[in-house]
Amino acid sequence: MAYAIGLDYGTNSVRCLIVDTANGNEAGTCIYEYETGQAGIVLDPNDHNVARQNPADYIKGIEVTIKGALAEAVKNDKKFSPDKIVGIGVDTTGSTPMPVDKAGTPLSMLPQFAGNINAYAWLWKDHTSYVEAAKITEIAAANRPEYLAKCGGIYSSEWFFSKLWHCLNIDPKVFDAAYTWVEYCDWITAILAGTDKTPDKIVRGRCAAGHKAFFNDSWGGLPDKKFLAMMSPKMADLRDRLFDTTAAVDSEAGKLTKQWADKLGIPAGIPIAVAAFDCHLGAIGAGVAPGTMVKVIGTSTCDIMVADAKTELADIPGVCGIVDGSVLPGYFGIEAGQS
Repeated sequence: MAYAIGLDYGTNSVRCLIVDTANGNEAGTCIYEYETGQAGIVLDPNDHNVARQNPADYIKGIEVTIKGALAEAVKNDKKFSPDKIVGIGVDTTGSTPMPVDKAGTPLSMLPQFAGNINAYAWLWKDHTSYVEAAKITEIAAANRPEYLAKCGGIYSSEWFFSKLWHCLNIDPKVFDAAYTWVEYCDWITAILAGTDKTPDKIVRGRCAAGHKAFFNDSWGGLPDKKFLAMMSPKMADLRDRLFDTTAAVDSEAGKLTKQWADKLGIPAGIPIAVAAFDCHLGAIGAGVAPGTMVKVIGTSTCDIMVADAKTELADIPGVCGIVDGSVLPGYFGIEAGQS
C-alpha cells in the first residue's frame, strides 16, 4: 500500500490531496485559504494591475493542509496510515516569482522590507509590468527572434523577466537586495527538501523556466547576458545568480527533511517531485497525451497539448510556450492561454 501527497497552490488557497497510488482513489483532502490581503491577494487601491502574495501564507499552507488531509485520510480509508506516504508533488500558479536573499529568505520576511509589496511574491496575474513586457517583445523581435518564436511571438506581463525588470524600475532597493528570484513552485519544494537556505542548490522546474523565462537548451538555457543587458546592466548581472539547468517532473527536487517529517507526521526521506504549474500537472491528471487536448479551467483557463519531442514541431504563433519536457518528459508541452 502506498499513498502520495499533492499540494496545489492556487490564486486564493492551497489544497492538499492524498491519493492511493494503486488506483488514484482520493483518501483525504484539505484547503487553506491564504490569510493576507483580499481573498489571499495583496492589492493596491491606486493600481488595479497589482496582485502580490505573502510567502508566509505558502509556508503555513503546507502544514495546515497536509495535517488536515492526513486526518481525513485516517478517518476515510481504513487501509491508510501516514507511514504509507511515499512521495510529494507540488504545483502552483505562475509565473509567480519572488525575491530572496542569499540565505533563501523571502525579502518580505526581512524587517527592512516589512509591508513593502514589491518584496512579496509577484502573483501570476500581476500586470504591472506591461510596459516592460512590450519592451522585451520589441528587443527580442529585433535581436533574438528565436526567443519569441517559442512563446507565440509576444512576451507577457504575467511572466518572469518582465516582473523582475519592473521591480528594478520601480523599487531598485528591493531588486538590489535580492540575491536571486525563485518561482514559488520551486521554492515550496526547496522548503520541504531543506535546500531553500542555499538558493544556488534549488532545483528549478522545466515548466516554469521554459514557458515563462525563455529557458531553452537550444540557446544555452536562459537568455544570454547581452540580451538581458539591453534591459539593464543589473538584469545582466542577475543572470549569474539565476540558474543554468532545469529538471522535468519525473525528477526529484530533494527528499523530505526530518524537520518537516516530524512536523507533519510522515516519513523522512521520501522524494519530492520537481514542481510545475497548475495547468500542466492538471493536464497530466486529466490524461493529456498526443492527440488529446486538456482545457483546465480555474481562476483563468489554459489549454494544454503534448507532441513527441522526436518529431519536427513548427513554431505556433499565439501559444504561451513550446517547451521540451514541460508537461510530460519526452514530449513538447504546448500551452495556450485564454484568448
